[in-house]
This record gives sequence, C-alpha cells and structure tokens, in this order.
Amino acid sequence: MFMLRFISHWLTDAFRLLCMLGGALLAMQVPALTYTYATALLQVAQDARRDIDQREANARLYYHLPDGAGDQAVIEALRRTEPSNATSLEQSISRVATFSDTYARIVRTTPLLQPLVAAWDAVAAPQADKLAVLRTSIETYAPQVMLQTTAAMYGIAGLLLGGLIGHSLLALAYAGAYR
Repeated sequence: MFMLRFISHWLTDAFRLLCMLGGALLAMQVPALTYTYATALLQVAQDARRDIDQREANARLYYHLPDGAGDQAVIEALRRTEPSNATSLEQSISRVATFSDTYARIVRTTPLLQPLVAAWDAVAAPQADKLAVLRTSIETYAPQVMLQTTAAMYGIAGLLLGGLIGHSLLALAYAGAYR
C-alpha cells in the first residue's frame, strides 16, 4: 500500500511538472513568433516597395516624368492611359503602407506588449494580406527558446498557467474517482 501511494504521488507530481514545463515552453514561443511575424511584415513591405520603385521607374521613362515625381504623380500619369496599371500600383502602395504601419505598431511598443499588439492588430484590423503573412509565419515557424527577459516573463506566466491546468486536471480526475 505504501509503495502504491508513493508511485501515485510521484506520478501526479510528474504530471504537474510536465504541465508546468509544457506551459512555460509554449508561452516562451509567443515573443519569438511575434518577432518572426514582425520580421516577415518588414520583409514583405520592403520587397513590395522595391517592386513599386521598379514599376514607377519604368513608368517615368515611358511617360517622360521627372525623376522626382512621387507615387501619386506616377499613378495619375498611368491613370490616363493605363487605368488598370494605375489601380494595381495604387493597391500595391496601399499594401506596403499596411505592412509598414503594422510593423511600426508592433516594434514601437515595449517587448513585453509586442505579442499583445500583434494579436490585437490581427483581430481588430484583419486584412487578407496581413493574415496571409501571419499564416505563413506560423506555418514556417521553428520553435525556439529566446534568452530574453520578455521570453522569461512569458515563460513564468506559462509555468503558472501550466501548473494551474495540471492541478485542475488532477483535481477533476480525483473528484471523478471518488464518486
């Protein structure tokens, strides 16, 4: 009987510890995933801007526009003869602004709040392009442990939450066993 109780206590402690460590490791992924998402937003914005600059340079040459002509001047020049290209260019510029603004909102907050800002942005202002970048970031994300204060704080929160979940599950199991 003593040995059975000993093993039972050991297994419940092991289960709680497993839940706590699992919660900590999962929570520590949140800042790293946020960093990956923000980096992807920046990369997509920069790549799209390079494409826009190249398209505008071609339009400036073809329509003999001055080199200093801005986005709107090029769009207006295209609108007269190539309305479809003007609309496409305008949409591309808007996408770049969206990606850049989202990236700026994320990185200008404190590291502890960046995951919350990224999540709130995805929920409050969902746009297909941003959600595609988020989906790709999640799909290509490789789990990692970041050695930063933010990751440690999220890890502690995950540890506590995992402990609560493990303790609650065991309490439910014990309550069901004593019915």
